[in-house]
Amino acid sequence: GHGYGRSGLVEVEGGVLALPSGFSRSARRAVERYAGAWARTGCPVIVQLVDETAADFAKAAALVAGAQAVAGIEWSVPAGLAPSTLAEGLRAAQRVADLPLWVKLPWGRAGDLAERAVAAGAVGLVVAQPPAGSALRAGAVTTGALHGPLLFATLLDQLVAVAQQSLPCALIASGGIFTAGQMLQALAAGAQAVQLDAVVWSEPAVVRTMVAAWQDGEKGTAQAHARTE
Repeated sequence: GHGYGRSGLVEVEGGVLALPSGFSRSARRAVERYAGAWARTGCPVIVQLVDETAADFAKAAALVAGAQAVAGIEWSVPAGLAPSTLAEGLRAAQRVADLPLWVKLPWGRAGDLAERAVAAGAVGLVVAQPPAGSALRAGAVTTGALHGPLLFATLLDQLVAVAQQSLPCALIASGGIFTAGQMLQALAAGAQAVQLDAVVWSEPAVVRTMVAAWQDGEKGTAQAHARTE
C-alpha cells in the first residue's frame, strides 16, 4: 500500500493545488504507526488506499483490515485504471478483508465506472476524486490535485449521472463542497453523505455549520412525515 506524506499547497484562482510529496509508506508500517490513533478517535475509521494494481490493493486491504477501529476501506483508484482491473482488485480484496469496500472514482469517469465497481462488490461510491490541475511556478509547470468551490457544479453533474443509475450502494459526494448549502444540494441530488477536503484546511469551523444544517434538515423531514401520517 502506498500513502502520501504532507502535501504542499499552491494557490490558484478559485482554489488550491495539493502537491503530493512522493513519499510512500507500506500499509504494514502505516498500521503499526496509526492503528492506536485510529482506535482513540472513538468513531469508525475508513482507511483510504491508493494502490495502482489489483494485487497491491488486496495485499494492503488485508493488512489494514486487521487494525482495530477500521470499519471500511476506500480504494482511490488511478485515473486510468481499466474496468477489469478495478473489478479484479475489489474481488481480491473481498477474499482477504471482511470489511465494506468503497471506491473513490476518478474525476470525469464516475458515470462509466460506477456500475462495474458495484457489480464487483463495492458498497459505497465516492464521487469523485479531485481532478488534476496545473500552475506556473518560477517558470515551471507544477501539477497537483485541484480543490476549490468552483468544482462543485461539475461534481453535482457527475453525482446526478451516477445517482440516475440507481445502483444498490451508498453514494458519497466529494469535491467543491465548501458551504452548508452545497452540502444540502449534494444530498438532495442523491448522495447519502459527503466527504470534505479543502474546506477543512481553510475553514474547519464550517463543519459544525454543516452538521447543524443537516440535523435541521433531518428534523424537518421527520416533521413532514409526521404531518402526512
